[in-house]
Amino acid sequence: MNFRRFLFLWLLPFSALLAQDDDIVHPELRWHTIETEHFLVHFHEGAEWSARRVAEIAERIYHPITELYQHRPDQKVNIVIRDHDDYSNGAAFFYENRIEIWAPALDFELRGTHPWLENVVTHEFTHIVQIQTSMKLGRTVPAIYLQWLGYEAERRPDVLYGFPNVLVSYPLSAFVIPSWFAEGVAQYNHPDLLYDTWDAHRDMILRTALLDNRVLSWEEMAVFGKNSLGNESAYNAGFSFVGYIVERFGVEALREISRRLGALHRVTIDAAIEAAVGISGKELYEQWKRAKLEAYRTLVAVQGAGQREGEIVIEEGFGNFYPTFSPDGKKLYYVSTADRDYFSQSSVFEYNLETKASKRIVAGVRSSLSISPDGASLYYAKATRSNPFWSEFFDLYRYDLSAKREVRLTRGQRAMNPRLSPDGNRLVFVTGRDGTTNIAVANTDGSGVTQLTSFTQGEQVFVPVWSPDGSRIAFGFSHGRGQSVAMVDSDGQNFRIVIAGPDARDPLFSADGKRLYFSSDRTGIFNIYAHDVESEELRQVTNVVGGAFLPAVSMDGKLAYALFTSTGYKIAMMDVNDAAREQPRPATLSRARNMPLVHGDAAIAQSKNGNPHPAVREYRNTFTSLSLIPTIRVDNYNPRNKGVDIVKPGLYFTSTDVLGKFALFGGAAVNRKLERDLFLILDYKDRLPPFFQLGLDPALSVELYNTTRTTDAFIDLPPYAVKAEVTYNLLEFNVFLRQRLLAERTDLRLGFTLSRYNADIGTFVNPNDNTQYPSFRTTYLIANTWSAQVRHVDIMPSREREINPVGRVATLRYAYERNRFNPNGDYEVRNGFLVPIYTPFNFHRVELQWNEYIPLPVARHTVGFAFRAGSILGGAVDDFFDFYAGGFTGMRGYPFYALGGNEIASLNISYRFPVWRSINARVLQFYVTKLYGQVFGDIGMAWTGDVPPLRDWKTDAGFELRLETFSFYQYPTRIFFSGAYGFDRFTRTINTVDVTYGREWRFYLGVLFGFEINQGGRMGGS
Repeated sequence: MNFRRFLFLWLLPFSALLAQDDDIVHPELRWHTIETEHFLVHFHEGAEWSARRVAEIAERIYHPITELYQHRPDQKVNIVIRDHDDYSNGAAFFYENRIEIWAPALDFELRGTHPWLENVVTHEFTHIVQIQTSMKLGRTVPAIYLQWLGYEAERRPDVLYGFPNVLVSYPLSAFVIPSWFAEGVAQYNHPDLLYDTWDAHRDMILRTALLDNRVLSWEEMAVFGKNSLGNESAYNAGFSFVGYIVERFGVEALREISRRLGALHRVTIDAAIEAAVGISGKELYEQWKRAKLEAYRTLVAVQGAGQREGEIVIEEGFGNFYPTFSPDGKKLYYVSTADRDYFSQSSVFEYNLETKASKRIVAGVRSSLSISPDGASLYYAKATRSNPFWSEFFDLYRYDLSAKREVRLTRGQRAMNPRLSPDGNRLVFVTGRDGTTNIAVANTDGSGVTQLTSFTQGEQVFVPVWSPDGSRIAFGFSHGRGQSVAMVDSDGQNFRIVIAGPDARDPLFSADGKRLYFSSDRTGIFNIYAHDVESEELRQVTNVVGGAFLPAVSMDGKLAYALFTSTGYKIAMMDVNDAAREQPRPATLSRARNMPLVHGDAAIAQSKNGNPHPAVREYRNTFTSLSLIPTIRVDNYNPRNKGVDIVKPGLYFTSTDVLGKFALFGGAAVNRKLERDLFLILDYKDRLPPFFQLGLDPALSVELYNTTRTTDAFIDLPPYAVKAEVTYNLLEFNVFLRQRLLAERTDLRLGFTLSRYNADIGTFVNPNDNTQYPSFRTTYLIANTWSAQVRHVDIMPSREREINPVGRVATLRYAYERNRFNPNGDYEVRNGFLVPIYTPFNFHRVELQWNEYIPLPVARHTVGFAFRAGSILGGAVDDFFDFYAGGFTGMRGYPFYALGGNEIASLNISYRFPVWRSINARVLQFYVTKLYGQVFGDIGMAWTGDVPPLRDWKTDAGFELRLETFSFYQYPTRIFFSGAYGFDRFTRTINTVDVTYGREWRFYLGVLFGFEINQGGRMGGS
C-alpha cells in the first residue's frame, strides 16, 4: 500500500493552515482578559497599560468604522496584546475576528512617528470591517480549493498505485483585495480619525519615486513580495491613491468599491472601481499619478530643493543609516542592508575615506553606532533570542575592531541605540516595556544599569546622544505625532523640550557643544539644521529633494548623513561649513483630508474618555469560529476508476485558540465509491507537565489519519483464481513533541506512531463447491514506531527564498520500529478461528537529508547540493519497509518505486538561474512576478545487502521551470514543471514479473504554495 509515504504529499497544500502566527511557544506568560461591549482584549502580565489603552481606543473607534462601511462584526473581536519581543506590528485575521498587536511602538525608517496604539488599533480594525464587507461567501468560507493529483503509471504488480507526479492545489479566493487598497484604506481609516496621517516620510517616498519615474505601476502596487522599500511603497501609494479617491468621489466610494468586490464573478479590483465611481481603476490611477507629479514638481521648484546635497559616498543597498566617524576621521562606520532585501538583514560596514572601499564587519545589526575615543571598539545593539523562552530582545554589544571579536554586554535589557559618553566610561541607550520607552545608562561592561527617565504613559524616546562635556543627553521625544528634540541632565533631572516639531529628530552635538544638529521636516521635506545652543539661531544645512537624516560631524567639519533617494537611503557627505545661513522656507505641500503634516496630541486627547478602569479577569480559552474550506479533488490513483469516480469532494476545517495555545485542523474527502481520506490534527502550545517544570517548552501535536482504497484482487483457490473486492484501510495515530534545540533555527521532534494496515475482503464464492464466503477483515501490519528528528533550517530571507533559496536545510532522523507483519496473507486455525501468522520485524532506521544552496558570483545564480543517506540497521528486512530513491521527491528520472532497498544514498547537483526576474504582468486573477530555470543531475542507489559497485549506481539529468505568481492578489501560487531522463536501463523481477525502467523521459507538475517538496517529509518505509 505504501500509504505512509503518500500522506505528507496530499496534506502538503494545507500545511500553511497549520502555521501559527507566532511559532515561538511562550508558556511562561500569564494571560488576562479585559471585556468591553464589542471587544475581548487579551494581554499577558507586564502589558496591562497597553491593554487598557487598547480597550479604550477600540471602543472609541468601533462606531465610526462600522458606520462608514455599514457592517458590524458578528461577534466580539478578540485583540491580543503581545510584549514578549522587541518587535512592532499589527495583524488582522478578518475571518477569525481576531487582531494581534505587538506593544512596542513602531519606529520604522520609512514611516513618521504617530500615536502607536491609536494608529494600529484603528488600522487593524478597519481591515476587519472593510474586508468583511467585501467577502463573497461570508466569514466562514475563506476559499474553495481545486485539487488535482496525478500518479505515475505503476508497473510493479505489488503496488496498488503509483506515486504522485502531479500535485495541484489552487484556491478560489472568497475575497479579492489588492494590497494597495487593503492597506491604503486601513491607513486612511476614517475622515474623523487622525491617528494615521500623510506624513513627511510618506510624502518623501512618493515624491522621489514620481520625480525619478520609479513609482510602482498599477499592477506592481497590487501585491507584496518586494524588498522592504518596495513593500512600503505599496502601502504608501495605496494611502495616497485612496485619499485621491475620497477627494474625487467622497468617502462613501470606499464602501461602494468594497461591496462591489464582493460580487462572485469579480476576480480583480478594476471593474469594481468602475462600477463604483464610473472610471476604470487603471485610468483613475493614471489621473492620480499625473496630479501628484505636477504638485511635486511645483514644490521642488519653489523650495529650490536639491541645491545642497553633497556627494553620495555609499550607494549600494536601499537602507544605509547611522554614519559614525572614527576619532581620526579616516573611517566612516555605518549600518547597511547592502545587497540584502530587508531592513532586518542590516550589517555594520567600515568605509575607508581614503581608499573609498567598504567592508562588512558585523552582521545582524540594526541600531545606532558609537565608537570608543581610542577608536578600538564599536558599540551597538543587536536582537537575539538567546534566553530561556526565545523572546527576541535587543541587548548591547561591543566589537573589538583589532581582535575582530564581538562581546555581549547585557542580557534581556531590551536595550537599543547606544551611545558612548565622551570619556568612554558610560553608555546611554533606549529601553522599553509595555508600550513605553525610556532613557537609561550603564557602564561599558553592561553593568550598573540605571533608568534616567520615568515615562509610563506611552511616551517614546529615540537615539540619545551625549553633550561633549557629558553633562547632558539629547534625544528624540514623542507623545503623539512627530518628534521633538528633548534634553535631560546626565543624572536624569531637568527634562525639557529644546526644539519642538512639527518633526525634529536625530540630534547631534557639535564637538564644541555650541551647536545642536538635527533633522526636521519644517518645510515639508526633511533636512539637516544647526541650532545655536546659546542664541537659538537656526541654520539650514542641507537642501535636498528626498530627505536628510541622522547627521554625523567629524572633527574637521565633514557632515555625513542618511540621504533618501528614490532607490532608498544612501550615505552622503559635505562640508558643514559651506552651508549658507538661512531660515527655512514655509511648507507648500497640498494637504488632502487625512493628509495633514501636523504635530501634537490632539488625536490622543480624543481618546481619553470612557471607562478608564475596565474589569480584568483571568484568560479563559477562547476559540475562533470554525473556518470551512470546501475542496474538489480530481484524484485518479486507480486507473480503473472512470468519470465521477475520480472526483473526490471534501471539506477541511480549522479553528484556533486566539493565543495560539490550541489549534484544530481536520478534513475529509470521499468519492462515490466511499474511498476516503480523513485526518484530524490537534496542536497544544502551553505549559506541558513535566517539561515546563524542567525549563522546556515543547509543542505537542496529536494526529489521526484514516485512508482507504478499493481495488479488485484474486484469491487463489486452485484451480481457480477468484475475483473479490478488497478495501485497503490505513489507520495511523501520531504523537509528537517539538522543542527548539540550542538555536532558534534548530528543533528536536520526538514522536510515537501507531499504524494498523487492514484489508477488508468482500464476499466471494468458491467455485469448487459454490460456497459463499462472507466478507472479513485481515490486519496485515501492526506497527509501533518511536522516532527522534533534529531539523535545522537556515534559509536566508529574501524576495526569492522560495524560487531560489540560499542557505541550508538539514534533517537527521532516527526511528525504532516494532512491526508485526503478515506479508503473504498466511493464517492458522486457533479455536476454530483464522488467525494471521505475523512475522516480527523490529529494527532501527536512520536517515540524513542535507540540502545546501550556495550563491554563485553571478548575481542570483545558485548551485545546489542535495544529499540523502539512509539505512535499516542490522539484518535485511522485508522490502515492504524499503527506502525509495526515485520519483517526485527523489531522482526524477525513475519512478518512485523503481529504486528501493534497505539502504539508500543519493546526490543531486543543480544549477538555478533567473530567466525573467521582473515579469510584473497580470492575467485575470494571476499576477506573474518571475521565472527561474534549473538544470540538475542525480546519482544514487537503493539496495539491500552489500553496497553495489559505483558502476551500477543510477544516474539521471533534467530541468525545471519555476514560475512565481500571486492569485487574487493575496495567495502565493508557485508553479513548477520538470522533466528528467534516466540514463540507465535495468530490469527488476517482482513476484515473477519482470519490470524494466530507465532510458525514458519522466515529467512532473506542481501548483502549490511553495516550490520545495523534498526537504524532509516522512521517513521512508511502510
